[in-house]
Amino acid sequence: MGKKSMIGAWVTRVYDPEKAAGTLKFTDDLSFGPELLHARAVRSTIPCGKIVNIDYSEALKVPGVVKVIVGKDFPIHFGIYLKDRTAMAVEKVRYIGEPVALVVAESEDAAEEGVLRVKVEYKEETPVFDAAEAMKENAPLVHPDLGSYEHVSFVTPVPGTNIAQHFKIRRGDIEKGFEEADQVLEESFSCPQIAHAFLEPHACICLQDPVSQEVTIWSTAQSAFTLRELVAKGLELPLHKVRVIAPPIGGGFGGKAGITVEPLCLAAALDPDIKGRPVKLFVPREEVLTTSWVRQGWNTKVKMGVKKDGTISAMKVELVFDTGTSAEYGANPVRSAGYTSMGCYYVPNIWTDSYGVYTNKPFGGAYRGFGLPELMGGLEAVVDAIAYRIGMDPIEFRLKNLLKPGLPTCTGMPMPPHALDKIIKKVAEKIDYHREEPPVRKGWKRGKGIALAIKAPAMPADASSSATIEILGDGSVKVLAATMDMGQGAYTAYAQIVSEELGVPMERVKCYYPDTAAQPYDWQTVASRSLWSTGMAIKRACEDARSQLLALYAEYWQCNPEEITIEDGIVKCPKLGNAEPIDEKVQNGFKMPDGKYKGGPIIGRGHFVPPDVVYPDLETGQSEKSVVHFTVGAVGLDIEVDPGTGEIVVNKAVAGYDAGKVISPLNVKCQIEGGTVQGLSAGMFEGIYYDKNGKLLTPDFTDYKIATTMDVPWEIESFCEETPEDPSPYGNRGVGEHSMISPTAALGNALYKALGIRIHQYPFTRERVYMAIKAAERGEKDFWG
Repeated sequence: MGKKSMIGAWVTRVYDPEKAAGTLKFTDDLSFGPELLHARAVRSTIPCGKIVNIDYSEALKVPGVVKVIVGKDFPIHFGIYLKDRTAMAVEKVRYIGEPVALVVAESEDAAEEGVLRVKVEYKEETPVFDAAEAMKENAPLVHPDLGSYEHVSFVTPVPGTNIAQHFKIRRGDIEKGFEEADQVLEESFSCPQIAHAFLEPHACICLQDPVSQEVTIWSTAQSAFTLRELVAKGLELPLHKVRVIAPPIGGGFGGKAGITVEPLCLAAALDPDIKGRPVKLFVPREEVLTTSWVRQGWNTKVKMGVKKDGTISAMKVELVFDTGTSAEYGANPVRSAGYTSMGCYYVPNIWTDSYGVYTNKPFGGAYRGFGLPELMGGLEAVVDAIAYRIGMDPIEFRLKNLLKPGLPTCTGMPMPPHALDKIIKKVAEKIDYHREEPPVRKGWKRGKGIALAIKAPAMPADASSSATIEILGDGSVKVLAATMDMGQGAYTAYAQIVSEELGVPMERVKCYYPDTAAQPYDWQTVASRSLWSTGMAIKRACEDARSQLLALYAEYWQCNPEEITIEDGIVKCPKLGNAEPIDEKVQNGFKMPDGKYKGGPIIGRGHFVPPDVVYPDLETGQSEKSVVHFTVGAVGLDIEVDPGTGEIVVNKAVAGYDAGKVISPLNVKCQIEGGTVQGLSAGMFEGIYYDKNGKLLTPDFTDYKIATTMDVPWEIESFCEETPEDPSPYGNRGVGEHSMISPTAALGNALYKALGIRIHQYPFTRERVYMAIKAAERGEKDFWG
């Protein structure tokens, strides 16, 4: 009987004991002594206008206030895809809450008092809050200088408009496709901005050495190396002059990717009067929604043509993302939705326009699912609706039109192998989709719905990963790979890979949080890519370390490397009867038979760059390989609705995904269940709202509602199919974001089954559902309120 594989094993997650005990140190826990300064932002009180004057003379009179910094003191543009954002407003403000000045003081209290004493005079201008209005020809321009902003090649802003990004798909003959259709349905669905709702607010400490000019940043950052690169480019410093240390973070969901609050803190730390002292910027909960990304609001319009036999002949998709005042990261979810705009279906003729549009609201960016909840929130509802229109079962319709392996996606890339047909059938079976059941609750309405999910890692073609593995003198292993484990369990899976490849107990493997001065490069902890991309680098580093170790033992024992095994940290040569634990020889050197020492520290190195990806053509969206792979899945819901109040209760949720290979079952189960709940929370409760003047009405968890334990489904069942992905460490693909993509769409489809009315605006709050019920009683089939 061979040794038990660690790949696919149920194991205890690493770092969970420290989290439970409260001993894990987060950014806000770090101590810097009496030299530490504190910064607080003065924020705009109007949504749009010119800054006429900033009077901070009274702020400087507050005991402990050291400096007040304004936007013109630090006018540097930062951004990962489109450099349209400065740390503070420079001459013009673009949303209520935008930083216009920064008060730096010896204490938080002094900084806060200083903020209250800064007086700002504005000349108000006409704002625009609605993305559809912002797209009109004569709309006020949020960024009149859009044409001068730097951007990457695959982002296509339209100067002279509010369109920050326009991604196109042009495949087949769209007019002919609709002519061939026997039924054509066009519907639109919308959703406001929503919040990441991570538990840990943003925090950042910055320090510049006055002699070497080196900048050190401690931050609640998902992606240390990308942050380093963006800061270095913005400040025109060489990379080795910027160090980013990323302590553990308390959740991110994309809201701490790229660069967020760090430029604001840097504005203080780099000031000539402050340089040499660390400056801390902590963002209190009531400011989080106005100073960091939100998920972009969206409107998805889908026009679908279907033949009598139920096959889709054509589809036209328009996606309008309300990206708020900045699209520096938000341009990429727009692109991600665009190049996946057929969803899980084969459509021979497709035309897509995906827009990112500026408005005078807080800026949108990366969020779990990255453009796909926005697409599927409309597409999966239209699929359901047109199936009912032609009298076909929605499950049968989906299976008939499935994007099977080998068929071209909307970019022309062949669809990789998957088991989505099996997943759809299992989900339908597990929620007993075709069985009409009476409600559990007397007087309520019951319905069942399903929706599919698809997502590729949304990343550039050159998003590389690297890792080093060091075998220590007691047989333990140090893993350096700059993934941020923010709860998804990456370090647990990495430890399983190392244990599998090196034959050491998993508890003797230690993964470290990111530090750009100590760890090898990794692009970002986003896109559900870490266990695939960085996991590949770790596996290769392990193979490198193992080959070094076996070569040394082979010479030491005078045998062939192939005759040596490592099990539970014991190196064995059964042929010779030798066995010993890994010890100091691996770092100090082996005393070989000739009496000479050989070896030294064993450090394995591995790297990985995704192969063969070609950016889609800007005019047609076509590419022979637009993405590295897709993860697909489905979610089914059994729900009930109270006609008297509009309350929704989810009896059961079933979600299945093709993970390629499950490396860490506990993590995968947690990701699927957590994402399903997060998706349902977005579908039932979450929305960021503003008054007519652009003032945020939902700044905290009192007014911004998220699901609690009282709102989760009675039962959540998850499962995975395993169609191996190549290349990958073990055939695995990411599933971290995918479970968030389609619960909202499945909820809408279940509501239609229960109530006989299609609700076109998310979230499905009690009030909205109740009003829809009343509309259904009047004979209406659609509700837009």
